[in-house]
Amino acid sequence: MNGSIFGIYGLGLIGGSLAIAIKTYIPDSKVYGFGRDANKLENAKNLGLIDGYGDENSPFVADLDFFIISTPIDTVPVIFSKFMPFLKEDVIVMDVGSVKRCVLEEVNKINLRNLYFVGTHPMTGSEKSGCEFARADLFDKKIVGILTETPQEILPVVRDFWKSLGAQIVLISADFHDEIVAITSHFPHLIASAICNYLEKDGWADAKFFGLYGKGLLDTTRIAQGNPEMWTEIIMRNADNIERALVDFSKEIDVLIHIIRNNKRKELMEFLTRGKEFREKL
Repeated sequence: MNGSIFGIYGLGLIGGSLAIAIKTYIPDSKVYGFGRDANKLENAKNLGLIDGYGDENSPFVADLDFFIISTPIDTVPVIFSKFMPFLKEDVIVMDVGSVKRCVLEEVNKINLRNLYFVGTHPMTGSEKSGCEFARADLFDKKIVGILTETPQEILPVVRDFWKSLGAQIVLISADFHDEIVAITSHFPHLIASAICNYLEKDGWADAKFFGLYGKGLLDTTRIAQGNPEMWTEIIMRNADNIERALVDFSKEIDVLIHIIRNNKRKELMEFLTRGKEFREKL
């Protein structure tokens, strides 16, 4: 691992944090950046996140030991296809997106050279975006899912890479991963956005009310500040699992409406107690 050469396509929060974490925790490593915006790449270099940058035709592409694609999930297969002819035979290509099944299927269709491709998902992040918010400790003590579909001969290397950044590893299939994150990540994001949309349509977006907003509302809706373009792609790519979660959740809303409408104090206490006890376990 020490002395490895890394390429990272997409230097936002996750990609930028990967870059600085690699340079911090993996001795003698080199990190090269790739992306569509040369100004952002130059900024990343000035911030000390990368040693240089280029495109698929740059000579150092053939020397990469790891090529990490940290972009919206719909672009991962496109970028993989673009770089595939120029990467060496034993390179390890990883993505870090939050939906796995569709990406794995699409990459497998175009992986004509049978390069190593590994689906991974670091369970961390922020509502903030951009490499200026990159942190070397972003992955410390955070869960990283690695797909069980990973070729067994490179699994130890992939695990060691993420462990070197402080992450805790969970092996998971692509299908089960997408089912879990639909409930634990994608669905909550939609609920936070739905609350904000409800308040905005009901006239509560007026600045005169802002001082009346409680901390509970701010905490509950914080994640609604995420990038809408990125989240649209995530949700559409995991729509079947998210739809099931929303339908199931609507039943909880129906129960709550019934409890309140019929003044069922005991049932309300039980409802709130179950919620409190679950939250305390997290």
